[in-house]
Amino acid sequence: MRQELPPVAQNPFGTALPSDVVGAAIERLNDMVIVTEVDPVDEPGPRILFVNPAFEKATGYSAEEAVGRSLQFLQGPDTSRPELLRISAALRARTPVRAELLNYRKDGTPFWVEVVATATTSPSSAAEYFVFIERDITERRRAEAASREQERSLAALFSNLPGMAYRCRNDGFWTMEFVSDGCRELTGYDAGAIIGNRHTSYEEIIHPDDRKAVREIDTRSLERGDAFELTYRIRTREGAVKWVQERGRSIPGPDGQVRLFEGFITDITERKLLEFQVVQNQRLESIGTLAGGIAHDLNNVFAPIMMAGELLSDKAPDKESVQLLDVISASAKRGAGLVRQILLFARGMEGPRVAVKLSTLFKDIRTFLDSTLPKSIRIDIQRNPDLPAISGDPTQLHQVLLNLSVNAADAMPAGGRLAISAALASVPASAPRPHPDAVPGDFIRIDVSDTGCGIPDILRGQIFDPFFTTKGVGRGSGLGLSTARSIVKSHRGFITFVSAENAGTTFSVFLPTAESGLSQAVRGSRSRSPIPIPRGKGEHVLVVDDEESVRLIMRSSLEAFGFRVTTASDGAEAVALLRNPATQFDLAVVDMQMPGMGGGKTIVALRHLRPDLPIVGASGMATSENREHAAANGVRHFLDKPFSVETLIRTAHVAMVKTAT
Repeated sequence: MRQELPPVAQNPFGTALPSDVVGAAIERLNDMVIVTEVDPVDEPGPRILFVNPAFEKATGYSAEEAVGRSLQFLQGPDTSRPELLRISAALRARTPVRAELLNYRKDGTPFWVEVVATATTSPSSAAEYFVFIERDITERRRAEAASREQERSLAALFSNLPGMAYRCRNDGFWTMEFVSDGCRELTGYDAGAIIGNRHTSYEEIIHPDDRKAVREIDTRSLERGDAFELTYRIRTREGAVKWVQERGRSIPGPDGQVRLFEGFITDITERKLLEFQVVQNQRLESIGTLAGGIAHDLNNVFAPIMMAGELLSDKAPDKESVQLLDVISASAKRGAGLVRQILLFARGMEGPRVAVKLSTLFKDIRTFLDSTLPKSIRIDIQRNPDLPAISGDPTQLHQVLLNLSVNAADAMPAGGRLAISAALASVPASAPRPHPDAVPGDFIRIDVSDTGCGIPDILRGQIFDPFFTTKGVGRGSGLGLSTARSIVKSHRGFITFVSAENAGTTFSVFLPTAESGLSQAVRGSRSRSPIPIPRGKGEHVLVVDDEESVRLIMRSSLEAFGFRVTTASDGAEAVALLRNPATQFDLAVVDMQMPGMGGGKTIVALRHLRPDLPIVGASGMATSENREHAAANGVRHFLDKPFSVETLIRTAHVAMVKTAT
């Protein structure tokens, strides 16, 4: 039987409330009310004396089924034992207690309740009771669980995304309320260090030079109330600089004022570097076109100087004149060497491709460096004879290593260590490209390292620019790295570098391995041939060149060695001379770059008139395209301006002899 409530109850003002008023209030409560005895607190627990209708509705048990039983009949296997013990301890001490428990309805359905339990004494009988007020919080717990699951799912999603999600206050300091786990990888800081600005603020992580621009964009976003996207730099905890892209939006509060920002920040450093390299490549191509034209004209200037110096040396009347002519010739050769670097940079001039063994290449560069660099620089070259060969031009590859080594030595004015080594490397098709010029395949990686001053951050984007140099006047042309880059690119390779100020630099040259079947590189130094220069026997040579000085010096050189010479200033004049049946030519030397009827068309026309006529091509900018065009029309010999008198005579002799045989 349900025990009746005490007949009266006291309110805070001391007025006695009739029990029927109290009962009516309890009957109408949505919360469950349970009154029990106070003994025994321990197992099996006090018996139920009273339950209200809300209890019956929530549990499915009638009052008759509940009264006289312990509250344990509502509990099950998943009800928290620690919480039950805590409630028992509080009741034993007659102190109020609050807890959340899992109970079970009559049909076995679990439901959560928030319990407030306290001890009370009847004013009329002085009897003690325990009163339990319970509220069904199942929906709240379900919502909380769903929220936690959503947060867990979002956290899992954010942890798998390459970047950092955030939510920050619009308080002028961008105080973070939430950042995802990607914070660590992006900034080097743990999320806890940034949330609430505990260790640092995100504004402090933004690169100082970009903070003003970022704040201005955020301000405009606030004014318009729309989403924003911006790109800027950050400085990580370790001091590294990264490019990031931020996409975000402002979140207004109930009053319409923006209270929060939220968004996503991703690392775009690699993409930014690739974009920069693409722009640099385009700039270099433009400069290369200009430089190529200048180099072509300079070669036409140096060619007569070199050849005239050789011819006049044999006719000089005294030793002093010979010395002066030697100075002129040496200066012309030096200028020609500089022009060759310009051409290598501008057009990637290709020489013969052979299988180059690194051990031989390293041996040659070691000999040169030992005799050139100061003794304060220790040279460490590791030769690995087991590495496969490289398909390339030995002379050009030698120049690449020489340029990099000289730059390394210049970075160590007080001495240091220059190290050159090689190893196998590969670029997988599925991996990100380490460089825009990289293609999948097997490479030999040659590292040239120094312990010098390093490359400052501000200069790293300029070091491959032609004519850029940090050296003083007269100490360098600024073509070393740009030439090396052009040579390596023409070999279908690429160059990367790492550097730290005052900690040295390492340039890595990646070159494809040679394919099987290539001939071995010619070893040994290229010494001047001891065979005397052959003389002509009155053979008639047609020289076609638009430069008058080049025509004049070639005529003098050929005639000095027993040839007869007729000159033409362009292709049309050369064709007219060949059509004259009274004029017979034994050889034609044709410049490939001429205005109007160019060298290629001139060769085609001459071949049409005289298919058996030996032709030698000549150019101040001998690109592979020029050579291929000439070779397709039967031209087997080529002169690269500026050339020596000996080279001209020997080439003319070989061309006529091989054609005759």
